[in-house]
Amino acid sequence: MLRALSIRNFAIIDRVDLEFAPGFCVISGETGAGKSILIDALGLLLGERASGSFVAAGQEQADLSAEFELASGSDALEWLREQALDEDQRLVLRRVLPADGASRAWINGRSATIRQLAEIGEKLVEIHGQHAHQLLARPAVQRQLLDRRVDAALLRQVAATFTAWQSADAALRRFEQDCGDSAQTELLRFQLGELETLDLQPGEYESLAQEQERLARGDEIRDRLATAQRALDDDSGPSVRDLLLSACSSIERVAELDTRLQEIAGLLDEARINIDEAVAALERAADQGDADPRELQRINRRLEKSVDLARKHRVRPEDLLQLRTELNRRLDDIDQQDERRQKLGRELEQARAAWHQAATALGDARRDAASPLADQVAKRLSALGMDQATVDILIETSGDQAPAAHGQDRVHILLSANPGQPPQPIQKVASGGELSRVSLALMISSGPQALAPARVFDEVDAGIGGETAHAVGRFLREAANGTQAFCVTHLAQVAARADHHYRVEKISADGKTRIRVYPLDRAERERELARMLGNRDSASSLAHARELLQG
Repeated sequence: MLRALSIRNFAIIDRVDLEFAPGFCVISGETGAGKSILIDALGLLLGERASGSFVAAGQEQADLSAEFELASGSDALEWLREQALDEDQRLVLRRVLPADGASRAWINGRSATIRQLAEIGEKLVEIHGQHAHQLLARPAVQRQLLDRRVDAALLRQVAATFTAWQSADAALRRFEQDCGDSAQTELLRFQLGELETLDLQPGEYESLAQEQERLARGDEIRDRLATAQRALDDDSGPSVRDLLLSACSSIERVAELDTRLQEIAGLLDEARINIDEAVAALERAADQGDADPRELQRINRRLEKSVDLARKHRVRPEDLLQLRTELNRRLDDIDQQDERRQKLGRELEQARAAWHQAATALGDARRDAASPLADQVAKRLSALGMDQATVDILIETSGDQAPAAHGQDRVHILLSANPGQPPQPIQKVASGGELSRVSLALMISSGPQALAPARVFDEVDAGIGGETAHAVGRFLREAANGTQAFCVTHLAQVAARADHHYRVEKISADGKTRIRVYPLDRAERERELARMLGNRDSASSLAHARELLQG
């Protein structure tokens, strides 16, 4: 669950630090006070796209962070362990948004990508925006709501078999492209011929590059050899060899007088032998003479050919040998077309059959879940003032369609708002207010996303009032059962159902507008509910507020 949210220099928020507890949390305030800014900040911490426009005016960057407490065995905790980002059951997300430049993110203090934020975000919070009901017209959204009542293992199995089918289909397509296009086959043979002509051996490119460097710096090598020779053994002046011989001679005359001097004499003699060997090796290296320029030219041509082929195939020169092996394999496949085609065809059919079996099992589970969900939605609609409404969930299966990650079903939610009217797709018959109620009933009835322990409802109760608002409050409180739910609302009936109530207010001072967010105690809640009912100072509004809190 979400334990804390910290916001700095974000939009019109200077500084906000909030702590949260389990249960149903309500956020209220005047229209335009900035309630949804809190949801925007949370969304950015969960991987939504950002821009410099979020940064408060006159500031260099915005800084957002959130702390979550994870249940043992949760999907979020498992994901963190897989990414080596876990830190007990505590999770801290942070995101910095510069006014000019790309944002940066951290997970438990370690640098992370925005994609990683989005991946962990899916496992933490489910956000329902102000216009969520408008998305309900999309068949994919209707299917996703129904799938919340289906075993997640079936969904994963269909997705996995679809991925396997995609791979098998791509392999066969690539093979047919190679075989069916004679020009492509000839190109493969030509490319392989170039690589075989080059005949680059394992490690040869690296060895050639090293030898090229040695030959190209031949003059420098000779100069260094001559300098070393003069330092070690030079008739024109003192050299290491002469000085070492003198030292050996001096110590030898007195070595027999002291065992320690004998040890020194031995070390000097060993050094003299090493110097003699080094001098001889330098002479041999110098006697090898100048490098053959033809050898350098040969190496240069071979390296140039390797680089040209690597650039042509968009690989590193070191990978040309691996490319040659791959081209050989592809041409072998072409040369054994019938056998290879049959094998790939069998693999594709097996992958499709596995997908179809998984998709059929998923379709059966959807049908089993559809009727109970429809009945539950109808009951909730009755509580929301649509007591004559009936709901039906139609599942159409197309057996001959191409495999898809979601299966082979199309889900249609049908609504009859009045007796005597046949059920029709909700997007055709539901008014804006009815669609909002159907959306809310579906969101609550279908349950939360399997992975998200916290739910956020951003003014999903817009356009609802009266007795219906009481039912909405009960529903949203139910949404927090066993987890945590937040709701941005203007309805006192909804706010009265909250376990925790926060108020957002806009403050203008010194020519600046800022937001203040703070939790309300019992007395403050009464005044806030009275304001939402009409007048925070009215005795009747305050009495109504107390009645709501006691209900």
